[in-house]
Amino acid sequence: MLRAFRIWQHTPAKIVPLSETASTCASCGTEFQGNYCPRCGQSAKVGRFSLGKTILLFLDEWGLGNRNLLFRCLRDLMFRPGYMIRDYLSGMQSAYFSPFKLFFLLTAISLIVEQGLRLDIDVPTEQQVETNTAIAEKPEVSEGMGEAETKWEADEEFYEEGDTLQVTSGEKGASKDARIILKTAERFGRLLKALMNKNPALFALLILVLFSSPMFLFFRSSPNIPRLKFSEFILALVYTADVFSIYSLAGDLLNLNIFHLFALLMIFVALRQLFGFKMRRLLWYMVLASLISGILLMLLITAGVMIVYWLS
Repeated sequence: MLRAFRIWQHTPAKIVPLSETASTCASCGTEFQGNYCPRCGQSAKVGRFSLGKTILLFLDEWGLGNRNLLFRCLRDLMFRPGYMIRDYLSGMQSAYFSPFKLFFLLTAISLIVEQGLRLDIDVPTEQQVETNTAIAEKPEVSEGMGEAETKWEADEEFYEEGDTLQVTSGEKGASKDARIILKTAERFGRLLKALMNKNPALFALLILVLFSSPMFLFFRSSPNIPRLKFSEFILALVYTADVFSIYSLAGDLLNLNIFHLFALLMIFVALRQLFGFKMRRLLWYMVLASLISGILLMLLITAGVMIVYWLS
């Protein structure tokens, strides 16, 4: 069984064989042999609408109508991810689901699973309504104090009650600037968090592109793909992220943490099957790429904090 599974892993996907039965297209009336009409592209197997065909028609509006592509892509990403990605890069693009479409689909499903569906509606009581009204009608603080003095008192919230500060005339300006920078860093962190919550798929895709640049330096020449392009490497990483999302979703749905461990392990499995490196060399490349990507990310965060500080 293990040998048969290994043979299946290395075997590319098989497309439905061409039908030799003569058919007449129900739309344009063309007579042909095959699975689809050569004139308008309609399937030769057209019949009355069943419940299954109605559901597929609804899913087709969201790009999910061809269930064979989606199910085959999910199956191969779970059990032969690296070989499937190599087949896709070699030209078998019509046999699998698009990597970006699958990426955004899995991201949307992850949000639904993590946040859940809440059907209960909380009706506020009279006391809660009065409390909210009192908060809304609370008068604002007067602007009698200067702007610098107001910021000085507001920045005191960064420190605990037991901390002591030296606020002499020589150090007061430096301490004040340090607190303003900390305040700016906190504001920049809230901005990134808000962007990530509103656009999680796009944010994850940008992080993936950021980490792909250092990794490409090590993976552009490999035993299986000696001349890899950067655009092909991006597609491979998107599919690899899809592998991680599939196993993570399975862990969330089944409430089993072991699937989250599988999700991390399958990243290395997919990269090893795709590029053909030995596991030790692959781990070394991943560590170096992660260090370089971490340094680049820290530099970008620092630059973002300084830009927000100068603008404010």
